[in-house]
Amino acid sequence: MDNVFIYGTYILIWPAITLGVLILICTATYRDIKKAKLNNEDIV
Repeated sequence: MDNVFIYGTYILIWPAITLGVLILICTATYRDIKKAKLNNEDIV
């Protein structure tokens, strides 16, 4: 019974962790774009 609870919790938490990483990547990309436009530079 304990293994089922642990695996179930892992499966339910995994999308939240993935969403957090995605938000972090998008926020960092947005900041880089904003900084590049401010300095009149290309992103690449």
